[in-house]
Amino acid sequence: MPAKLPPAIPPPASTDLRDPANLRDPFPLFRWLRAEAPVHWNEPLRAWVVTRYDDALHVLNEPLLFSAERFAKLSPAFASQRPAVVAVGEVLRHWVVYRDPPHHTRIRGLLNKTFTPRQLEGMRQRIATLVDGMLDAVAEQGEMDFIRDLAFPLPATVIAVMMGVPTADIDLIKTWSDQVGAYIGGRQNTGQDNFALASEGVLAMRDYFRTVVADRKRRPGEDLISLLLGAEEDGNAFGDDEVVANAVLLMFAGHETTTNLLGNGLYHLLHHPAQLRRLLADPGLVDSAVEEFLRYDGPVPGVIKVATADTTLGGQAIGAGEQVMVMLSAANRDEAHFAEPETLDVGRAPNRHLAFAHGIHFCLGAPLARLEGRIAFGRLLTRCAELHLTESEPPWRPQIFLRGLERLPVAFTPVAKAAPAGA
Repeated sequence: MPAKLPPAIPPPASTDLRDPANLRDPFPLFRWLRAEAPVHWNEPLRAWVVTRYDDALHVLNEPLLFSAERFAKLSPAFASQRPAVVAVGEVLRHWVVYRDPPHHTRIRGLLNKTFTPRQLEGMRQRIATLVDGMLDAVAEQGEMDFIRDLAFPLPATVIAVMMGVPTADIDLIKTWSDQVGAYIGGRQNTGQDNFALASEGVLAMRDYFRTVVADRKRRPGEDLISLLLGAEEDGNAFGDDEVVANAVLLMFAGHETTTNLLGNGLYHLLHHPAQLRRLLADPGLVDSAVEEFLRYDGPVPGVIKVATADTTLGGQAIGAGEQVMVMLSAANRDEAHFAEPETLDVGRAPNRHLAFAHGIHFCLGAPLARLEGRIAFGRLLTRCAELHLTESEPPWRPQIFLRGLERLPVAFTPVAKAAPAGA
């Protein structure tokens, strides 16, 4: 008997990633692209879209062929047309995520001296205390907007404390971060100029952290900015502009992506009640559940690289200077690497997802995001019984490269607080 063929995948209404339907739910498009056009030229975006796991891994593991230096090497023609992006590039070109070796090697080595396991371990109890305080604040009413009341303030407070900046400034920093995120995330269909917004936000954050850096030079402490200023390896150290720029990066990435990990994860968990019951019955699955949330609908759907030479990928000829969009969220549902990839499985193992990328650009903050996710979901499910959505389909932010919800209203029955065992 001949092998049973997989069911045909219906073609999407549009292959444009900017289409509103694809921004709300890109996964049907990703599934079709993996099957029919895994390395696909997207004319509206003027870029190659990569959707299979092996192709994504190849690009991520070849940083000299597929460059991250979008801002250190801005095209003069492009820069002259959009001067606002030059201002953004002046800061972002120092971000470790936008550097190639040897610059990346030096910056990452210095950052590794500061963002250490010891730093993270010192925050474990603080994170549990913060989560409990945020749940205490909403327990009486038995409902909350999970994004506003926990998923945003938790990681924002954690990274602010680690960096030694006043938590009273978090709302101001979020305003600037949202402006930067509109550009980095590829926000669509808003009628606003993402370049201008990003310029305003990134320059405000730069000026803010210049003041903080000047203060730490006079009064160093144990915070991340003081550690950045004091980092040294083989005679290398950060310049002031690099400290400021990477402080902006740590603040922005330190809350934006974790907010989306928490929000996306809870949204899908509540849409899969059998998996919620499974996790409630076996709290020891919380670690693997967080990994599955990252795989199933991660906070960073894709990253942009630029080919430095003519090459081929997936049978397609890619020219030097062309953009390559590695869609991590598409690779994370590749049928060749994950059993039943469209199914949420809180106990999935193994789970070698690419949500934190791979290779030299593997996310520096991954251990912190995982720690926050595990503690937050552990405490949430312990203290909030009968947790359910009060808006079944809350709006997603219309972004290509950062994925998260605008809001996530939920209701629950509060459970008396107990000591966070092992938190």
